[in-house]
Amino acid sequence: MISMLIYDRIEKELHRLKSAADDQAAYSSDEYWSILLSKTLEEAAQKEEKVPLLNTACMDITGEGDLAWVEKLRKKYKEMFLLLIADTSISPMSYVRPGIMASSLLLRPGAGCPCEDKDIDRVMREFIEAYLERFETGQGSFVIESKEGKIHIPFDKIYYFEAREKKLYLQTDTQEYGFYGTIDKLEEELPPHFMRCHRSFIVNTRKIEKVVLSQNIIYLTQDRDVPLSRSFKAALKELGK
Repeated sequence: MISMLIYDRIEKELHRLKSAADDQAAYSSDEYWSILLSKTLEEAAQKEEKVPLLNTACMDITGEGDLAWVEKLRKKYKEMFLLLIADTSISPMSYVRPGIMASSLLLRPGAGCPCEDKDIDRVMREFIEAYLERFETGQGSFVIESKEGKIHIPFDKIYYFEAREKKLYLQTDTQEYGFYGTIDKLEEELPPHFMRCHRSFIVNTRKIEKVVLSQNIIYLTQDRDVPLSRSFKAALKELGK
């Protein structure tokens, strides 16, 4: 499943974006897309809270508070593909910067004027195609096969992997995902910042707050911890944690 949040203050444009996204997703991908619509910033914030992982977003930044909220969203989802909706009254310097990192831009002809259908179709097509190209190669994410299709989980949202009950489990800050495989093979496939710390655990070293060697415990952010076995202590010492 791929999630998308569309927030647009212009209702006609909002539904046109949804239609373009539906059409392009159906044409380009076999994955199920969950597309949420919001006409107000408050509604967008409420819907985002209910989504376990936000893969893509189309965000209107023309209203008061919009850009600040999008910047908070970017901090939360560093790997999210982001399409901004702006107009000519907004200086590009306010949104073309590292704190936003937009993947694409839909520029209205004037304040309060909706974009033309052809522009929406073109931008949405390019946006979804670019996301799917990254999705298919697995760059920046871990992909799990499920009954609903592929679940695309950004590496920066993963705290650790655990092997138990003949399955592997991936833990984020809000959810746990189970899948089949072996922890030895998984260790070989993950990026270098994922480290084996126990026969049953692989930890994301970027989530480590401290290591207490005397207790054989690795403390992570969000009040989480994983065990540390003696045979893996040397690797953690070299890491400087």
